[in-house]
Amino acid sequence: MKILLVDDDPLALEGIQRMLHWEAFGGELAGCAASGEEALALLESERPDVVISDIRMPGMDGLDLARHIYEHCPHTRMILISGHGEFSYAQRALQYQVTDYLLKPITRAKLNSLEERLAAIQKELTADVPPWYACDEELRNRVGQALRKGDMAAIGELLIQPDVFRALCSRRDVLGIQLLNYLFLYQEELGKDRDSLDALRQEAMAEYWALTSAGERRAYLAARYYDLMEYAEARKGEYANPIVRYCLQAIEENFSDSNFNVSNLADTLHLSLSYLSTVFKNTTGQNVSSYLSARRLRQSQQLLRDPSIPIREVCFLCGYDDPRYFAKLFKKHAGMTPSEFRNLYAAGPLPAEEPS
Repeated sequence: MKILLVDDDPLALEGIQRMLHWEAFGGELAGCAASGEEALALLESERPDVVISDIRMPGMDGLDLARHIYEHCPHTRMILISGHGEFSYAQRALQYQVTDYLLKPITRAKLNSLEERLAAIQKELTADVPPWYACDEELRNRVGQALRKGDMAAIGELLIQPDVFRALCSRRDVLGIQLLNYLFLYQEELGKDRDSLDALRQEAMAEYWALTSAGERRAYLAARYYDLMEYAEARKGEYANPIVRYCLQAIEENFSDSNFNVSNLADTLHLSLSYLSTVFKNTTGQNVSSYLSARRLRQSQQLLRDPSIPIREVCFLCGYDDPRYFAKLFKKHAGMTPSEFRNLYAAGPLPAEEPS
């Protein structure tokens, strides 16, 4: 179980790290952060199971950190350290599903209680849980594909599974929060304003937590997914254009990089490759991979007209790292080798090129 410690007091960090009996709860230190901002970077890279944070810190305090974890890291547990005078302030974090509080001054007896709580969390984490608890990205991809296809049947099949129903009954209900977050991530893909979405997300989370039974929560999720799919279907033309505009700009800025490819583009947009290709082709009439290749070859023709640039260098400058592959592709596209193209251009101006 990976644990992240957060406190702007280095002595406090060292004290907790040294005094905890890590072996008692199967703990592993994921890192120490001196601020909420530092903790965000470690959350992304280390993905800790538990964050133990002081509530009062300059800049991003423990309450702000708790809110971020609640909204973006539903699998991570949060324990806040607060003084007696801060406890009423700390209680505001109840809405963020904070697991526990550790009141100052921190004594050995309080650390013993903390270790017992961490051991209980470790037991929960190693219990028999649905496979998507351990593989959030797989669930996100599964749900994302269903949303993009407008496949309500796939969402319905997910929601009626017995394991899902039991998960929605649980006190923390990590799965339900994930499913709500995926709804709003998809709406970002559709080009909706992020600030407006954040407000709607908070409203949806409050509505969801007010529901007390798994049946109500499942019905709520199904209704939200169905409504979003209907909305997306009615406005396909509106959200396709922003995606294509982003692709065109990204290709223009990165086509000379041999590591840049269509898969990178799809990953950046959090879209499946097949979905991205379909949207791009429906809007432009051309495959995105063909467009990228044509852009590179157009650039190569421009560079080949300058005899001071070696053909091998032209290959690299246009995003190809294999000169033989470049020569083969160029001949297929232009009907002649790069050398023949250069010699022909040196003999005089070429006829106007047809647009690719």
